[in-house]
Formats: sequence, C-alpha cells, structure tokens
Amino acid sequence: MALPNSPFERRSRWYRYLNEPSLENKVSVAISVFIATVIVLNIIEVIIGSIPQYGLQMKEWYWVSSQVLVVFFAIEYGMRIWVAAEMPHENKMRTEWQRRRDYIFSSMGLVDLFAFLPFALIFVLPSSEFSDLRILKLFAMARLLKLTRYSTSLTILLRVYQENKRILLAALFVILSLTFVAAAGVYIFEHKAQPVAFGSIPAAMWWALVTLTTVGYGDVTPITLGGKIFGSLVIVCGVGVAAMPAGIFASSFVQLIKEQERQRRRERREKKYQAVADRAKAGVTEYPQLHLELSSSEQIEVDYLMKEFDLTLDQAVGVVIHFRH
Repeated sequence: MALPNSPFERRSRWYRYLNEPSLENKVSVAISVFIATVIVLNIIEVIIGSIPQYGLQMKEWYWVSSQVLVVFFAIEYGMRIWVAAEMPHENKMRTEWQRRRDYIFSSMGLVDLFAFLPFALIFVLPSSEFSDLRILKLFAMARLLKLTRYSTSLTILLRVYQENKRILLAALFVILSLTFVAAAGVYIFEHKAQPVAFGSIPAAMWWALVTLTTVGYGDVTPITLGGKIFGSLVIVCGVGVAAMPAGIFASSFVQLIKEQERQRRRERREKKYQAVADRAKAGVTEYPQLHLELSSSEQIEVDYLMKEFDLTLDQAVGVVIHFRH
C-alpha cells in the first residue's frame, strides 16, 4: 500500500483525476471540463477562421494559439504516459512499462499523440511544405476524437469499433475489392463512350465507390447498354455490402447500451442490498428467523448475499423478503 504523498500515491491520484472523472471528485471534474472546453474552443476558432473576412485577421492569433496548445497537449500526453502505470489490466503481473506501452499504442493513446505531434513537427520544420495553416486546421479537427473520453455515447462507439475491428476490417476489405472490380468493369464498358469520366480504372473508382455505398450522386453515370446492366449489378451488390458495417455497428451499439443499463441496475441493487445487509448485521432485522418458501430466483439471491456480504442464512432471507414486500 502506497504511503500518503508518496510518488506512487500521487501517481495513483493523478490517474483518477485524468481517467476516472466522478462527480464525487471535484478535481477530476474540473480537469475534464477544462480539457473539453479547450478542445471545443479550438474547434470554434478553426470554424470562424475559415470565414474569409475573419481568416486573415486571425492568422497570427491562430499561429500563437497553436503553439500554446502544442505545449498543453504534449504535457497532457506526458502525464497520461506517467499515470498509465496505474492502468488496471487483467494480467496483474504486467510491469509499469508494459502498461505504459499498452496506453501508447491504444486508440486513445494515438489520438492523444496526434493531438499535438503534427503541429510540433510543423514548428520544428518551418520550411516544410506542410507549414500551412490549412494543414494545422485539418489536424485540429482530429482533436474532436479526444472528446470521446468525456462522453458515454462516444465511448460506446469507440468500444464498438475495438470489439469489432476485425470484422469491420474484413468488411472494408470486401468493399475495397468490390470497388476495384466495379471500377474495372465499368471502365471496360464505358471508357470509349465517356473517355473523361471513365478514361481509366482510377478515374472510374469514384463512380464505383459512390455506387457501392448507395450514395449515388449522379454526377457520372453509364450510358451504354452494357454499362447500365453492369451498373445495375453493382447497385444490387452495394445494397448488401454497405449494410454490413452499419449492421455490425448498430447491433453492437444496442448490445453495449443494454449491458450498461444492466450494470447500472446491478449497482443500484447492490447498494440497496448493502444498506439492508448492514442493518441485518447490526441486528436490525424486520423478518427474524424466517423460514418461508423461496422461489428459485430468490434462493439464488440468498446465496449471493451470503457469499458477497457475509450474512447468515436468516439475515440473507430477511433481506430478500424485505425486497419482496
């Protein structure tokens, strides 16, 4: 056990501040609100700066604020690497550096890194062709991903991706393969009739991707008989292919929402059980020495209470009967 104010205790405290915001911990809430506010203000600044009449006026200000934010997010990233040693893991034998490596290569670790790294490279290499405010603004939009840490819904979306990334990558591979096949096919049928729109397979990929994803802008369409027939087949294939990732996301999202709701109900039930169990241990029982017939589900609850809260049989039965009434 870490001593008060020891380096380990401070690290553990800062881990809770940065990763476990709770209404009971005002410091963690203040840190979370501050970081989220900085990100939102930065995005608003980018949006306003894209308006022509304000863009030139804000150019110098944006350059200065970008440098400040690089330092801010770099410090935050360093702090998160430091406290990552406290990150819980199924394998308790993992060393501090292994836990830090897990964070660095995690989804949120990469998001935290790219929140400042591109900007830092631009400042270090000012002569680079990337030293353009438009590039900075593009990377600034990526900072929105950091908000997933402070939103339950966005966190669930991130978990959906993490738990289904292999299936989603397989679906992406199928879509890319069909895009190539569709582009090659329409090129064969249309390149003579429409040399500008379908003059090459890469040029035809725009039509293929738009058609397979069922977006259908209509800016480029086949005009030959063979092209129309082939395009119809691509549309039919696209209906099924585009639905795969959407179906995976939807089913996993609903499943995780239900899981969270079950967890909340379980926590509320355990709090109620804890309160009644404490009263039972103290001898304040409303149903002493009960020998009533219990249902199978109530018997399971009695066993759970005896194991989890160290109650006697009569105390556990009393708690169950308390909630029956």
